[in-house]
Amino acid sequence: MLNKWQATFIGLGNIIGAGIFVLAGTTISDAGPGAIIAFVVTAILALTIALNSAELSSKIVSHGGLYSFTKISMGDSAGFVVGWLRAISYAIAASAVSIGFGSYLLSFFNIPSYGIIILAALLIVVAMALDYGGINGVAKVEHILVFITIIGLVAFIIVSIFYGHWTASRFTPIAPDGPESIIEAASLAFFAYSGFNTIATLGPEVENSKKSIPFAILAALLISTTLYIIIIFGMLALMPYSKYGITADPLYNALVYSHAPVFIEYIVDIVAIIATFTVTVSLIVAGSRTLLQMSEDKLLPQWIQGREKDSPKRATLLIGLLAVASLFIGNVQVIALASNFGVIFSYSLTGLAVVILRKRKVKGEFSSPLYPITQIVSILLSALIMLALGTRAFYIGTITILAGFFLYYVEKESKNGKNKEKFNQSAQGN
Repeated sequence: MLNKWQATFIGLGNIIGAGIFVLAGTTISDAGPGAIIAFVVTAILALTIALNSAELSSKIVSHGGLYSFTKISMGDSAGFVVGWLRAISYAIAASAVSIGFGSYLLSFFNIPSYGIIILAALLIVVAMALDYGGINGVAKVEHILVFITIIGLVAFIIVSIFYGHWTASRFTPIAPDGPESIIEAASLAFFAYSGFNTIATLGPEVENSKKSIPFAILAALLISTTLYIIIIFGMLALMPYSKYGITADPLYNALVYSHAPVFIEYIVDIVAIIATFTVTVSLIVAGSRTLLQMSEDKLLPQWIQGREKDSPKRATLLIGLLAVASLFIGNVQVIALASNFGVIFSYSLTGLAVVILRKRKVKGEFSSPLYPITQIVSILLSALIMLALGTRAFYIGTITILAGFFLYYVEKESKNGKNKEKFNQSAQGN
């Protein structure tokens, strides 16, 4: 069993690295200094969703996380679609982060970029192998690696203080491409916060989970938000916003531009490699646990579990293989946006789930403050961010949702047919 701090570090392993090491540069490229506001907006959204998730976790203990919250509050069909979206989003997100891993590794060794997909695929395979060995092994590894990651980010912040240009020109104009660019950047920045729900999938494996899971969710979000906003300031000070683009290793680029000491560049590169590895592992853990819970709830075939000790082995393989396939969707920005649609859509339902369970008077160890204002804000902000994701993400997300409904009803009809056949055989036997 995991304690609350181990659960917190697994959550941090999923949060820290995904956005700040991989997508922060793209966010700055989209919104300029407005990236600071974009990260604040997404922090507010993440906080409302975290409060919803903390309350739901204190009432519903399962491997399913958002899938289980939706299923229990809104029914099997809604739960299936959310579980389906979550599993796919975890896999797609793992591929986006693994591309970041490959980019930092290539820059560290100064080798050509054509091998990035191979490196990303190898990372996913290694992450699968670690999760295949069981959750306790994952917890031990991530506890150490997340601590190293935080030290590396603090080192980056210190370097930005001494080597950055803290002048007005680096932070103005706030929105060079208009206010709408900040919302568009926020839709991408949410990728950086989305990992805290991994903690909610660990419920049955955490001691005193009804209290420990809410604590871990909120602690992970507070630590990561503080680091993110300070680092965005540091990045803008180290390199003009106009120099950022769609690259998967923006922190390294900022250090090179500012002529920071070479050993600091190497340190940040190594830490980024570690961070993207821990995020990939955490995403595969969360995706496999979602499939495990769906299988245990009989919404997916039982063979998907392949459970031995504390690892759903076949579910782990399925998520890993889907992550490898997702490497070919496009560049890191496109992959992140495709992942974000499923993530934000499913998160938008947490506010509604809280309202439903409160109406049913379901008791828990934690209650979200400012009810129902927190829930309304989470739903409205989620809708705004989803609208800003763009047409490609919308199309991918819509097709995924429709495919989920189709699979649910195919599976349901298959079960109904088997049940009728068993009934008829029983009737004939009598």
